[in-house]
Amino acid sequence: MRALLSGWLLALAGCLGMLGPALAGPAPTLRFEHLSVEDGLAQESVLAMAQDRDGFMWFGTQNGLSRFDGYRFVNFRNAVGDPTTLASNWVRVLHADRKGRLWVGTDGGLALYDPTAQTFRPYLPTGGSGRRGNGDIHVRAIVDDGKDGLWLGTADGLQHVDIASGRFTTWHHVDGDPDSLADDGINALALDKRGRLWIATGAGLDSLDGAGLRFEHHRLASGPQEKVQSLLLDAGDNLWIGLLTGLERRPLGSGAAAPRRYGPEDGIPRTWISTLYDDGQGQVWVGSHDDGVFRWDKAHDRFEAHRRVVTDKHSVADNYISALFRDRVGTFWVGTWYGGVSRVDLSSGGFARIVRENDGLGISADNRVRAIEDDGAGKLWVASAATLQHYDPAKSGPGAYRIWRHDPGNPNSLIDTAVNALVRDHDGIVWIGGRTGITRFDPARGRFTRRVLVPEDADANNVRKMTLGRDGAVWIATRGGLHRLDPRSGALESYRHDPNRQASLADDMVRPVLEDRRGRLWVGSFNGLDLLDRVNKRFRHFRHDPYQASSLSHNEVHALLEDHAGNVWVGTAGGLNKMVTAADGSVSFVRYTTRDGLVDDSVAAMLEDAAGVIWVSTNNGLSRFDPANNSWRSYTAADGTIDGAYFDGAALRASDGTLYFGGFNGMTAFDPRALRYNGIAPPAVITGIQIFNRPVQQAYPWLLTGPVENTRAITLSFQHSVFSLEFSALHYAAPKRNRFAYKLEGFDQGWVYTDAGKRFATYTNLEPGHYVFRVRAANKDGVWSETPATLDITVEPPVWGTWWFRGAVAFLLLGGSYAGYALRVRGLRRQKERLEGLVSTRTREIAQQNSLLERQTEELREREREVSRNTSELAEANRALYENEQRLQLAKQRAEDAARQKSEFLANMSHEMRTPLAGVIGMLGFALRDNAVRPSTREQIERGQANAQSLLAIINDLLDFSKIEAGKLTIENIDFALDAAIQNVVGLFAEQAAAHSVGFSIELADNLPRFVVGDPTRLRQVLINLVGNAFKFTPSGQVTLRVERRPVDQAPGTDDSTGHMIRFSVQDTGIGIAPGALPRLFQKFEQADTTTTRRYGGTGLGLAICRQLVELMGGTIGVTSVQGRGSTFSFVLPLSDGVEPPTVEHVPRMPHTHRLRVLCAEDFATNQIIARMMVEEMGHQIEVVENGALAVAACAHTRFDIVLMDGRMPEIDGATATRLIRAGGTLDAPVLDQHVMIVALTANASDEDRDRYLACGMDGFLAKPIDEAALHYQLSRAIERQLQRGIELAPMPPAGPSVAELDAMFGIADVPPAAPPAQSPEMRAAALHARMRAAFAADLPRRRAELRAALEGGDLEACARVLHGLRGSAAHLGAGELVALCTGLEEAADRGLQAEIRDALPALEAMLGTFERLSA
Repeated sequence: MRALLSGWLLALAGCLGMLGPALAGPAPTLRFEHLSVEDGLAQESVLAMAQDRDGFMWFGTQNGLSRFDGYRFVNFRNAVGDPTTLASNWVRVLHADRKGRLWVGTDGGLALYDPTAQTFRPYLPTGGSGRRGNGDIHVRAIVDDGKDGLWLGTADGLQHVDIASGRFTTWHHVDGDPDSLADDGINALALDKRGRLWIATGAGLDSLDGAGLRFEHHRLASGPQEKVQSLLLDAGDNLWIGLLTGLERRPLGSGAAAPRRYGPEDGIPRTWISTLYDDGQGQVWVGSHDDGVFRWDKAHDRFEAHRRVVTDKHSVADNYISALFRDRVGTFWVGTWYGGVSRVDLSSGGFARIVRENDGLGISADNRVRAIEDDGAGKLWVASAATLQHYDPAKSGPGAYRIWRHDPGNPNSLIDTAVNALVRDHDGIVWIGGRTGITRFDPARGRFTRRVLVPEDADANNVRKMTLGRDGAVWIATRGGLHRLDPRSGALESYRHDPNRQASLADDMVRPVLEDRRGRLWVGSFNGLDLLDRVNKRFRHFRHDPYQASSLSHNEVHALLEDHAGNVWVGTAGGLNKMVTAADGSVSFVRYTTRDGLVDDSVAAMLEDAAGVIWVSTNNGLSRFDPANNSWRSYTAADGTIDGAYFDGAALRASDGTLYFGGFNGMTAFDPRALRYNGIAPPAVITGIQIFNRPVQQAYPWLLTGPVENTRAITLSFQHSVFSLEFSALHYAAPKRNRFAYKLEGFDQGWVYTDAGKRFATYTNLEPGHYVFRVRAANKDGVWSETPATLDITVEPPVWGTWWFRGAVAFLLLGGSYAGYALRVRGLRRQKERLEGLVSTRTREIAQQNSLLERQTEELREREREVSRNTSELAEANRALYENEQRLQLAKQRAEDAARQKSEFLANMSHEMRTPLAGVIGMLGFALRDNAVRPSTREQIERGQANAQSLLAIINDLLDFSKIEAGKLTIENIDFALDAAIQNVVGLFAEQAAAHSVGFSIELADNLPRFVVGDPTRLRQVLINLVGNAFKFTPSGQVTLRVERRPVDQAPGTDDSTGHMIRFSVQDTGIGIAPGALPRLFQKFEQADTTTTRRYGGTGLGLAICRQLVELMGGTIGVTSVQGRGSTFSFVLPLSDGVEPPTVEHVPRMPHTHRLRVLCAEDFATNQIIARMMVEEMGHQIEVVENGALAVAACAHTRFDIVLMDGRMPEIDGATATRLIRAGGTLDAPVLDQHVMIVALTANASDEDRDRYLACGMDGFLAKPIDEAALHYQLSRAIERQLQRGIELAPMPPAGPSVAELDAMFGIADVPPAAPPAQSPEMRAAALHARMRAAFAADLPRRRAELRAALEGGDLEACARVLHGLRGSAAHLGAGELVALCTGLEEAADRGLQAEIRDALPALEAMLGTFERLSA
């Protein structure tokens, strides 16, 4: 019922539209395709055309005759000395007679084409009847005489030839004889139905009666006799006469009307008419010498011109028309003098291509149509890329347009040079959208009024589409949002995308806007489809989901349409979508793409015609979709539409039902009811046979008895194992769109379908036998031929495959078998007799051998028993060897495990010792920052810091050693200054040398390179070790550092450009080394003697690390020493030439310029205190939460500038919280900034942890205990990032001057107030430490309960999280023992060792109890 009501409403709307002014749709245009010499045509001047009985097209040129099958030309030319070829290459006339024979008129006479032999038989007059040299063989016209003869018009008289006898009869002009020809130069002939022959001569129009007795001279309508160029007798018994000065029509028969002469008032100029043609469909075509081709409109008795348009490649190829012809499938051919041949399909089409040639005054036409609008008075408003056009479809040419442009000096013009969109409101005002705003145009007054929509916003003024709402408002889609304009009041309301508001416009790049019949406003953008809730100003979004097939096919929306049934259609860059609304209000989409039949997935515009069919313009043509039967049909430029792509939204359905689509190259207009399709099936023809990729005519000419196309059967030998068959469809409307179906009966199971791009079938290694090849063809509109072209193929077997050969072989085999059998029986009989004698002899011999074998068997049994005993002994020995090998492998494994465990122990202990030591150094650093520290106290703090640094150096040695042992230490190769690296080492020991009265000298050789490539850090480490040892073991005397490039150290075959072997030597005059200690000096944990450690300190790892670092850098190290006199340590390193490294100027850390809002997610109070203290001391605001869930919630109500995120927290860990923030938060509470900077804050500082946190979306990484410089750097990054994103930050407030500073500035002298008691650094550090310890102790009961609950529930992940937090807090408090225990237990939790955690729990409780008691 609803569909029926919609249909009635649609019909009523059509009736109402008929009451007002109706548009008259433009007439369909002709779209010509061209063939030229580049395609294979013999020559550009096509003088004659014909179609033979098989359907091939023939073209006569000035350089031979061409045959065309739709894809390929075959050319025929004169061959000197061969009478079976053309007599002359100048072919003027082609004629197919009633029997289908093809006659060729050349400048060398008449010839008949023999299709069987592909030769020409000449027909020439005899007796020397010519008066003008050889003019009597210059054939200019041929017509049938109605019997079995031909009339020939030549350059030297009229001829008649009797085909059967070959006899010629000739007529000439005879001076003084009024009954003779008016002139011997004959240009055209025509035979009427009464048998009268009409003759066009150089002196006027003649005719010859049926008896051939006298010529009659006829006066032309123009008056004086003049040269007649062409003649035509149409189906209405009218004689058309082409003159040098125009065209006449003379009705024939009794009671005929007077002749009529046509002129410019009839649509045809008074020009040279070169050819005339009746296409058999009631239309007369006129070809002119230099003014194109004209088609006669019989109903209005006037002509429609089709000329060469330079800007339209589908206009006729040239204006000099030399021949016209319509073939049997409806293709009309136009032969030109200079441009080859043009063709157009007259049996299909109905499209009008509206393309302007120029705008006059030398201005190129702008054919880029971006918008089309009905003016309500029968015309159209058209928005091109640069002009506003008023177009009258009832007219053609420049007079059909009125054009307006932007004039910079005239305010009464368009606002700018771009015309992107337009709409006409209810008052008849035209609104035009440009690149910088809109223009209001009042056609009645001719006034333009400009308006900028949003000042100083280029995107918001760049209009892309305009739509008129039901309430009369103009909706304006721009690159910067959507605007609603009230045309009468001028009020403007804007809608923009707000990233902080989910219900805002999806994207500022807006294109189509649709208000449906229910008043809903749909908005298409480059980010999906939106539905506007006008009451709440909220948008509902519909977007593409790659995992949901019922979602929108693409987010880039180009067009919207509501059909007569109320369905909304959405055209996108990825297909067409039909919106389906379920009963519950949910919306889904049905997609249509190229896989369903759409010509291109990029939809530009959509219209619905009167029959409810949806028409879609795309980037590559038009598509027609019928929702009733779900069928598609596509149209491209080959069907008569414009070339190229169409513009988004450029479409209009006129009141008369004509549909208009605007594109890059004009407009396509058509009435869907008037579209026609070519219903003529093309005949298929086999045009070529190839054997082993060679044409059969060249390789095996004896296989054919005539041309391939006339061959009906062929016999191939077994050697022709690979052959191909080429075929064509003789349908020329659109040959490239023809389709084929072929099969080889006896081989193919069914029809094989292919297109014009593969017009051949190849077969290999067919079995001998009989086959039939069949091929059918279909035209561009899918009409298939019923009768296929066939070719019988016989594949002969080889000689050995024939029946007689096989019979002979069988006979020979049977005879041979019988003879062999007889001989075999005779031989077996003789052999039997010999065997009986031998058996008796052999029986006696076997008895003797049997007794011998019994004796040998007994001997073998005895040897077998001996071998068995030996095998048992060998097995026992082998078992013993295997057990020894197993013990050795177990011992080796234990030794390797011990070495590995030792290295791991060193690494773990060193790492855990660094954690509290870092806290000590950090606290001492805080104390030294206090300017109020007394000098004596500062000296003590600095001495403590130096001792801590020394301890850290020892720990670093252990760490380096463990890294080297584990193979994890890598050497880098960078450019550095060699002298600067050495001076850096020297500077470290200058003060020490002066303090201990030890001389310290440096000797640098002159031939040292300045810049080298290597690892400066490891080089510095080795030198510091060696120089430090030298000072340590030299109480007095001299230490010398020598660097040189000695020739003896250089590798053979190297020079300065390839590398250097640099020797570094550290020589001292210290205690020396005993000779017995030298071999083990570079081993691990070794010193010269056991007293060295007690007297001088050290770990015994320094020289071992030096040796391993030097070897890693590709060098060698050694020592020479004399006990009591000193030692010299030398090492040689390969260092190649380098370049000067870029210098980085050291800039002291400056206070931050802006204040940040910082969120810290940390569940341990100790760490919270440290983070809050550091951040607030740097001048920033900080908010602290205890877990990841609270962090996500905090980001939903406050816009933070940076988040410090702990890795392991309850409820939601740091990684999960980061992913939630990056995803936009939860549905109930979306975060305000999903791109906020997030920095990991964790005690796990390994590379694996760093990669894991960065992979989940974090932007940085801070290790615990927090380094103040690293925190300062991350906060600086956050400031820079926020400013780059355009987010305003509050400036950092400057520190105000004190009262004393103000007094000093203004010179006020006053008694200084009593200074408050200064708090010592020790007191401040102690207070901070006490505060952290108290917070840690207060938090312990909760942490103990969490740990117990996790253990009881088997939640090892929660165990690891609690232990991780305890570890970080202990590090800040300097509790190294607790840090080590928590680290081990955390690793046990990660490995799933729950029993190990339970065993260590009492020790953990005891350590934590110490903190609680101290706090109490």
